[in-house]
Amino acid sequence: MKILMYNAVADELPYVKQWSEKTGHEVVTIDQPLNEETVDRASGFDAVSTQQTTSVNPPVYERLSQLNIKQIALRQVGYDVFDLPAAFANHVRLSNVAAYSPRAIAEYTLTQLFNLIRHNKKFDRAMAQGDYTWAAGGQAREIHDLTVAIIGVGRIGTALAEMLHALGAQVLGVDPVYRAQNEPFVTYTTLDEALRRADVISFHTPLNDETRGLADRAFFEKVQPGTIMLNFARGEIVDMSALELALASGQLAGAAFDVAPNENDFMDQKQTVDELPENIQRLVAYDNFLLSPHIAFYTNTAIKNMVEMALNDAVIIVNGGFTENEILR
Repeated sequence: MKILMYNAVADELPYVKQWSEKTGHEVVTIDQPLNEETVDRASGFDAVSTQQTTSVNPPVYERLSQLNIKQIALRQVGYDVFDLPAAFANHVRLSNVAAYSPRAIAEYTLTQLFNLIRHNKKFDRAMAQGDYTWAAGGQAREIHDLTVAIIGVGRIGTALAEMLHALGAQVLGVDPVYRAQNEPFVTYTTLDEALRRADVISFHTPLNDETRGLADRAFFEKVQPGTIMLNFARGEIVDMSALELALASGQLAGAAFDVAPNENDFMDQKQTVDELPENIQRLVAYDNFLLSPHIAFYTNTAIKNMVEMALNDAVIIVNGGFTENEILR
């Protein structure tokens, strides 16, 4: 079988080589995303795989079908890049890698939470100016005193909940799917109740019609003053203007984001701070706002699993089989 891997990065290549040698399938890699301009590169291949934050638009599925390619194996969790009706209308089957390493994202979320409650950005900035006083950052809180609301208690949210519970935090869960196995370390509740009680709100939900713009001004008005917000899911879940207002007013004591609605305009690029989008410039100026370049997933275990799982799924689907990672109607 011959597979074209779109948007391949250098870190993936050793695992691609290992997988190809192990399975005997040929994998060709290119560093461009799958879109209208690159879809014809798939001519002569049996399957394709990609990982990207830019949309795969309707004409792509039609052209893939014309090229007799009936699937796309996505090397990431979030599949909001797909146009599901267009894919299914053209009989293109889709898969993602929902469980490549939930711990990777959960661990980084926890890392950034610790950075916020210990005021590390304030201390780092002060020490860079020679100020080594305690007052430069301020007194911290301890995690076992916190109530954390996890919005979206799937694989990643569950991994984070387990870690927080082990550290002594109280964990609230908001999710339309109830998982009884989480009861020992998650107290399921409503969104309004979680916002009323939480010291920390952490998003780990997919982006869909229900979650897009979920954290708007009305949402922020329901949280208790001094709340911390974490978003390691999708940027479009949070209204960034409302976020700025909440930080400026003190409604939020801090926030850590690994994503942004406009991240394709600046992430995975090198630029000076004054070349960043204006709202990002304002946010990163805050001592209590942490922004990372969509790297929560970025571990050796995760990269290896993303490559192997996606390529395995591509082979299974092309051969007419079924995989638990397939995105269904």
